[in-house]
Formats: sequence, structure tokens, C-alpha cells
Amino acid sequence: MRLTLVDNLVLPAERDLQLLDLHPHLGLLSVAAAAIADGHQVAIYDPKRRVRCGELPYDSTLYERVADELLAEASDAIGFTTLGCSFLFVVGVGEVLHRRAPDLPLLLGGPHATMLARAILERYRAFDVVVRHEAEETIGAVLAGLERRDFADVPGVTWRTSLGVRETCGSPRIDDLDGLPQLDYELYPMADLGLDLIRVEAGRGCPFACTFCSTATFFQRRYRLKSPQRLVGEMDAVRDRYAPREFKLDHDLFTAHRRKVEEFCDAVRGHGHRWRVSARVDCVDDKLLESMADAGCVGMYFGIETGSPRMQKISAKRLSLELVDPTLDTCERLGIESTASFITGYPEETEEDQDATLDMLGRCFERPVRTCLPQLHILTPEPGTPLFDQFGPSLEFDGYATPFNAWLLRPEDRDEVRRQPEVFASYHYYPGALERDTHVAVVEAVDRLRQEDPRVLAALIRRHGRSLSALVRRYVASSSPLDAYVRTALGDDDPVTSAVRYRSFATMELEPASVPRVAAIDDGASCTYQIAPNAVLLHGVHMIGEVLAWLDRGEDIDEGALARASYVRWAGDPHIAEVPPAVIGLLDLFGTGRSPTTVAGLLNADPDAVATWVPDLLQAGLLVPVGAHAAANDR
Repeated sequence: MRLTLVDNLVLPAERDLQLLDLHPHLGLLSVAAAAIADGHQVAIYDPKRRVRCGELPYDSTLYERVADELLAEASDAIGFTTLGCSFLFVVGVGEVLHRRAPDLPLLLGGPHATMLARAILERYRAFDVVVRHEAEETIGAVLAGLERRDFADVPGVTWRTSLGVRETCGSPRIDDLDGLPQLDYELYPMADLGLDLIRVEAGRGCPFACTFCSTATFFQRRYRLKSPQRLVGEMDAVRDRYAPREFKLDHDLFTAHRRKVEEFCDAVRGHGHRWRVSARVDCVDDKLLESMADAGCVGMYFGIETGSPRMQKISAKRLSLELVDPTLDTCERLGIESTASFITGYPEETEEDQDATLDMLGRCFERPVRTCLPQLHILTPEPGTPLFDQFGPSLEFDGYATPFNAWLLRPEDRDEVRRQPEVFASYHYYPGALERDTHVAVVEAVDRLRQEDPRVLAALIRRHGRSLSALVRRYVASSSPLDAYVRTALGDDDPVTSAVRYRSFATMELEPASVPRVAAIDDGASCTYQIAPNAVLLHGVHMIGEVLAWLDRGEDIDEGALARASYVRWAGDPHIAEVPPAVIGLLDLFGTGRSPTTVAGLLNADPDAVATWVPDLLQAGLLVPVGAHAAANDR
């Protein structure tokens, strides 16, 4: 049988296509390897790569186009993996396939379909079979039963019959991961992906039971790790073929079993591999981290989730928050980059809880540059979690778009999402103690703040009493752009204000403008000059290089030792040039204040005086001879 497996496609906003993850899907590769070992032909279709690379238009025609390409494969069956944030894509494509080829079997697998198997088959007649939980040991029997649509002897299968939806008992689980076939990464176009980091499955299962996470349910809380020999052998083979710079060892909680981690470190040490893993701060200590670093560990992902002790208990994360800072300190000392991930939006979360999370997040932002990457996410409802069981019936929809489920390609998609809140829970939210707008505003404020240079953000937090919650609350209450808020809060004489204004100036959208010519006299000859097209000035800020140097040293800035500068940008060109000192006096004469100013408006204020400053203006690129118009526009 020829089987085509379809990778996930989350639906980010059109401007965020770079968020699409081009890494091979390890679960699909594992199922493919099992089916191939059973004698089947398998191909993997990757829509995310085709969208990101521009091979598929990201518009309302996407579902039709993907269906066209899948049908061209002439497969005997098509299988989709499913996440909550990608299921809208699966439904859109599946319904087109069913309409065009109603006898073509469509299979579903993965976490989302596992949790909602019966509900999905009852509501969407396009799909025929759901293969629940871990499918490597059942996929062969499922494919063998497709012709007769009989899966009564296959555990963990839900399927549609003429009499309704049926399902077998069982939750298939692979206890011996070493017994699985080796993955064939060439089912993806590896040569075209250019990956510096490649993922290798290290194991499965998390023994903890956080209320918001479906991982424990899908993998049934059974912690498993591949043997050191198997895992290191896979890393060696991938390194020899693809030469990645680093590995991500995929496991939701790699360090849950200390002895197994130590055995892996002993086996991988000396192979020259650099690797990253996920962990909890209460499942590592200094000695284990030292052993991991010595064996090549360069990155750790820590799910902290909340800085509130109360919410740690309610969410069943149950971390001792006193461990967070010392653990991050040790990672920093050992040269292990850390990611500290937090969530807001729990239904029980109060403002006090949220402030505790923000302040712990703020301490992470204050760490030295590039040693810790803090993250703040908004809670996404997930079927198959205790939180969903408790609050799922109260789900509400407000249309708020996260980076991972933002785009509704067709007008009818919005109606479908609202009509099926259980199936499309990730587009909804749990009402709670805090207003939804508060959670959204806080997450968006942190997203904006983290765009600043890390040294500047750390300084901003210090200016607010070392409290990120104070900074966020005041910034949100101001309803102003960040640069405007900071000017009001800190004043124009604070060098941190200059740094924030410079960043805003560097990233602002500059629209091309029609610029009038200015007549001037140069060296006694009548010449015509033109103001540099589309130039915009930022005037009267501290010299940004000096500000960042002071912040880099962690010293209190001596404002009196910092000079002022002016900068110029051109529309369509991200380059920023410092204006020569001779021109700054000219700008002062025109009284430009301290806001971005168009050069056209500046010079036309006194066109007769331009001749005096022609040499300096030419040097600064703010004035060009008429014949140089095109060159200036190309800066």
C-alpha cells in the first residue's frame, strides 16, 4: 500500500510565516519507519515548508491546492497528524479530499485526534479512522484492515461504520523505544532545509500531571528514555550524514530519571556533540548539570509556568520556586543557555499571581545577555487536560490571535471555529478571575518589551524598582507607544530613554515621500540641489554606542559624560547613519526638538540659508545634486 503522511501546518499571521518550523516531524518519521518495515511505501508531505518557501500561496485557496497536490500522489491512504493549533488546516484539506475522492481513506493520529477521536468522527465525515496514542505497533494492522474497514482486533482505534462510530479498547504505548526502526530523515528534503540544529527523539512520557498539559495524557505518564547506545548511535549517524551544529534531544522531561541521564552523559562524552534538552528545575542539581555540560549540553528549556506559589499548587506544576534562580545561576556559570518559560491566563489567576510571574520573568530578563531567554505565553486550552475537563464547558471566543493559530484563511473558518469550541479549543479561552483583556495586554506588553536590546530592557526594569510587573502595569495603563511612555516616565535626559527612542526609530515604518527641490548657490555658481529623498532624522538623543557600552558594563550611567547625537534613516533602507557634528548645529538652528523630523520640512523652513551648509549636508547624505537623485534613493 502507498501511504502519504501529512505534517502539521499551524496557521500563523501572514506576516509571521518565519515562525513555521521546518524541522522534520519525528513522530511522523517514526510511524513512517514502522509502516515501511511492514512492507508499505510511505511519503511525507510537508505543507509548512511549501508555504514558508512561497511554493504554496498562503490564502483562501490553500486547502484546495494542498488537496490537489495530495491527490497527485495517487496514494491508497492519507494520514494526518493533529495538534489543536493545526486542526483547522486538517479539516479544510480533509473536506476537499473527501469531496473529490470520497473512497480515499483519510486517517488521523496525534494528540488532538487521540483526545477527541469520537467527537471528530461524529462531526467530520471526511475522516474514516483515528489511530490513538502511539501508532508504531498498530499502523500495520490498521492499513491491513482499511479495505474491509474492520479494526475490531486492533487496540486503540476509532473508526466510522455504517452503524455509527466504533472504537476498540486500549491505549497503545511503546515501552521499548530501542526496538523501533531507525528514522529515515530523507523523507524530508534535508538538503534544502539547511538545518544547523537537528532533532533526535530521546524518549517519551512525563511522570508529572500539570493541569494545563496534554503530554502526560497522550504518553500516559510513562517516562521512557532510549538506551545511551541507541541515542548516541543515532546522533553519530545524523552528524555523519548532515553535519548539524547542534542537536535537540526531543523529550518533554529529559532529566526525570537521574541515573539514565548520567549513563547517557557517560556514553556521549567525547563524541563532540552539542545538545539541548528540556527539564524541570527540581529534576537537576549542580552535580548533574556539571556532568551534562561536560558531556556537551549547551541548552536547557525549563518550564517554570508561574512565579506564584499559589498557582504552582493549583496548576499541579508544584515547583519549589526557590530553585529557579540558583538553577539558572548554575547554567550561566557552566555556559549552558537556558530558556525560562512562563504562562499567564489560568482561570484561577489573580493580579497578585500574575505580578509574581512577571517579577520572576523580570529577574530572568535582568540576567547577562544571551545566558537566559525568558518567554511569556498566554494559556491555550487543550482537550485531554484536567483544566479542560473542569473549565471546558465555559470556553469563550474573542478572536484574539496567538502567533500559532492566528490566520483564518476563509470567511467560513471563523464560523467553524466558533461552532465547535471543543474541537477548536485553542482559538478560545477560559474566563477567569482576571479579565481576558488583562492577560492579552500583559502578554503583548512583554512581547513589545523583549524587542528592546536586552541591556536596555534590564535597565528599564531597574528604573521601575527592579519590578517587571510595575513596568508592565504602568506601560499598559499609559496606552502609549513604548518610546512615548518611557519619555514620560523617565524624561528625555535619561540615556535609557535615548536607547528606547533609537530602537523605535530603527524599526519604524518609513513611507516613501515626494520631496521638493531646493535651489541653492554653491561656490558662486548657480546649482540645483535636492533634499535626500525620504530621509528622516532623529535628533538630540544620547550616542547609542556609548549608552550600550555603559549598560554592558553594568555600571550606573554618568549622564554628564554622554554626548548627544543625531541619526538619519531613509525609507526602504534599514541602515542608520550618524549625522556629522557640524550638521547638528544646523539642526539646532531649525529647532527640530527631539522627534523624528523629515529633512524636507527641516530645510524648506529656510531654503535661502541652505548654501551655507551645503558641504556638511552633502557629507551627511541629506542633500544631493539633482543628478544624484537615483543614487540617494538607493541607499
